[in-house]
Amino acid sequence: MIYSDILISIILFYIVYKVAKFYQRYYSLPPGPFPIPILGNILSFKSKLHWIEVYRQLSQKYGSVFTLHMYNTPIVVITDADIAREAFNKNEFSGRPESYFGSLFKTDKYTDIGFADYGQTWEALRRVSHAAVQKYSTNDHLLDVIVDSVDNTLKTMLEKEGPDKPIKPFDYIYLMFLNILANSTFGENYSITDSEFNYFKYVLLDFDKEIEYRWVLWEFSPLIRLFDYKLVDKHRKLFDDLRLLMINKFRQHYIDYEPSIERDICDALITAKNDALREAKESAPHLTDDNLVMTLIDLFYAGTDTSQNTFQWILLLMSYYPLMQTKLRQEIESKIGDRLARHEDRQRCHYVMAFIAETLRFRNVFPSGLMHKAVVDSKIGNHMIPKDTSVLTFQAIILRNNDNKYWTNGLDFIPERFLDSDGHYMTTHSPAFIPFGVGRRVCLGEKLAIADLFLVLVRFLQSTQNYDIVLDTYSDLDPNPNDLISCRPNDYTIILKSKI
Repeated sequence: MIYSDILISIILFYIVYKVAKFYQRYYSLPPGPFPIPILGNILSFKSKLHWIEVYRQLSQKYGSVFTLHMYNTPIVVITDADIAREAFNKNEFSGRPESYFGSLFKTDKYTDIGFADYGQTWEALRRVSHAAVQKYSTNDHLLDVIVDSVDNTLKTMLEKEGPDKPIKPFDYIYLMFLNILANSTFGENYSITDSEFNYFKYVLLDFDKEIEYRWVLWEFSPLIRLFDYKLVDKHRKLFDDLRLLMINKFRQHYIDYEPSIERDICDALITAKNDALREAKESAPHLTDDNLVMTLIDLFYAGTDTSQNTFQWILLLMSYYPLMQTKLRQEIESKIGDRLARHEDRQRCHYVMAFIAETLRFRNVFPSGLMHKAVVDSKIGNHMIPKDTSVLTFQAIILRNNDNKYWTNGLDFIPERFLDSDGHYMTTHSPAFIPFGVGRRVCLGEKLAIADLFLVLVRFLQSTQNYDIVLDTYSDLDPNPNDLISCRPNDYTIILKSKI
């Protein structure tokens, strides 16, 4: 009996100790809603409001730097552009916290850019990948890839659905951007019925819907991962298979690789690796095939989803605002005509570029960005941030702030805000324009994404010049409330309405 009393006393003491430590940490961090042990502030999201608006209300109540507890994990949230830039430009906040999703991308044998912690491997991979993507974003081969992808997608869409009939565009747009990324990355094209296309779509998109985005909960709760162990195992298996598929595609490039010809980003990375080995650079040991393949998966995984989602919004917005669609078509007709667009046309098509920029601002498809980690004890504003604390910049709030500090009528869609008094696109943006993140870990695919969106939009409107793109069914321009991580449109259908 006495032993059971001692055991109970030890258990109670441990629980009290853990609860005390939990609240000691709570009071040492920036202010935020009062957390419940184990659950944290997760109940704050049991609201009729979209989760983005929950964050906005918390920011209004607790300030531009506040703490939110996802289960037992504290996250410091920044909703001010100046504070975000000051913090994330420092090495002190260039780390990545451990996470479930991050564990898919890095093991003892390989790592990536997106989830790698700050260090030499990240620096080496970031440098060569950034150079490869920057170079490819101005490559003339990209022009041909996009023309083929857009033309084939529209051909398939019209053959399967027909003009003047309702079309659900999601799968077609997804196919289009998957083909652009697949061709840019490793030189392959897919049809909408292709088994490999459907495999990629399932791993990258449909499985998340199948599990109702439960992996978002897996990020912060080992207990939920334990209850969902079968689904977790399936998710890991799917990702391992994806990695093996990609590494096979990468290694096949060695067979007919020519240093003087860079067909795609795989070739560019092989060149970077060979140059580093030949010159005995410090980065060379980090540029393994496994690590380079993981950077390709970063680009493939993030690039397909964010680019296609952004174009979904572009398609919806130019259908919702028909006068803007007309203005886009008129500028393309006057500046480019029927010829194929070139990279330098971005300097001529000011309204097209402004429309893309305003879409990225108005509906940022990755509202919270990826979490950073304090690699040492540091400060954000007047707040002390302990080492290993997770920190994120909530981009969507900064991009649509309505206090007139950076944006006038920030909740409205106004492409002209990116044009100067002469109607020219302003390449120097507001400090609050951070759709690709901010600081040392800003998205490396930014230049490629902008190039893709411009060329796709121009070709899409050129190829539909005999039609008006009109909305058939829609609810509003609010994001889909069932998406727990990105900002997607609600379901909508369009009609390619014949002008003749």
